[in-house]
Amino acid sequence: MKRILFVDDEQRVLDGLKRMLHRQRNEWHMMFALGGQAALNELASAPYDIIVTDMRMPGIDGAHLLTRVQKDYPHLVRIVLSGHTEMEAALRTVPVAHQFLAKPCEPDRLREVVDRALSLQKLLGDPKLRTVINSIQDLPVLPKVYQTLTAALVNPQTSAKDVATIIEQDVSLCAKILQLVNSAFFGLPRRVNNIQNAVSYLGVQVIKNLTLSMEVFRALEGQVPAGYSLERLQTHSLLVGNLARRLLSDKRDSEDAFIAGILHDIGEYVLIMGDAERFGQVINAARASEHPRQRVELVQLGVTHAEIGGYLLGVWGLPYPIVEAVANHHAPERSNSSRFDVNCAVYLADTLIQDTPEADQAQFGPPEPLNLEMFKTVGVAEKLPAWRLLAQEQLNNLR
Repeated sequence: MKRILFVDDEQRVLDGLKRMLHRQRNEWHMMFALGGQAALNELASAPYDIIVTDMRMPGIDGAHLLTRVQKDYPHLVRIVLSGHTEMEAALRTVPVAHQFLAKPCEPDRLREVVDRALSLQKLLGDPKLRTVINSIQDLPVLPKVYQTLTAALVNPQTSAKDVATIIEQDVSLCAKILQLVNSAFFGLPRRVNNIQNAVSYLGVQVIKNLTLSMEVFRALEGQVPAGYSLERLQTHSLLVGNLARRLLSDKRDSEDAFIAGILHDIGEYVLIMGDAERFGQVINAARASEHPRQRVELVQLGVTHAEIGGYLLGVWGLPYPIVEAVANHHAPERSNSSRFDVNCAVYLADTLIQDTPEADQAQFGPPEPLNLEMFKTVGVAEKLPAWRLLAQEQLNNLR
């Protein structure tokens, strides 16, 4: 039975949570701690899987508590449940919280978020990998992109579109901005899957506060395995996102596919930050065997960068179609798609970009053969030749 710790500085709030979640008592082991210090005492006495805490509390507040939790219990999923929405407090919590929920929170919504976090843990069989992922505050942003963004943010003539164009060049920025804008902190009536819309909702000042006040921008120089390039990864990700977007006619699906394409290899960042030496060994083994790298990852790690990326984005609360497409971009059949959807489009775009003469197979390895039966099932097999030409066109545009 999974163990969940709820933390608030008001007993009546904890009593309300206990009543609200009464029917979950046979599925979750729940404890309720009155304040940050009581929560730390409880964590020291028993293991937990998830912590759900208020933001503003006397003494040890939510941001301080989750910082301690991240350091001492990095395997825990960290969720903020708060009625306070001050920007300064929220930005302090962004680096250490996976998700934000607003009070009052409907019981079904809280159960959904907790259940989803628990189900995502099944993606990763190795608890050590979950610990590595949950210990990460933020992923590195390429120095060139960071410099461009900071220069744009201090220019009063910079528009939301200008900022979005810069953010779309970087995997880490896309993920963090979408995590924030889709959190309950902003209480938007619908999910946001478009970076320009996200920038418009958040505002340039919030983006500036986020990027300039957080320790997000740590380069991985000296950690990246030999022959591996973050710049090439960024270029590949943008190619896949642009191609995936063009494969779908529905506007929402198209926008989801673009973001999922940009983020599809985000698990590789996690592997580098978690254990760059081990990731380098995987890359070298894949090169020596000439097998697709995800096969070697599965043998040596028990999981691939796809599942790792899906898990991270899932606990960060990104929209499910994006999480699913990232987690399955090497195994689209797991989603049992009955139509050509976001999941199929990202898988196809990634494979087609890799299956061209200009593809960087030294870094990414050879692609798996296309699952032609799946494309017959979803009724698009006859479009594959035209889509191959589209992939080639994308690469030609880089010259």
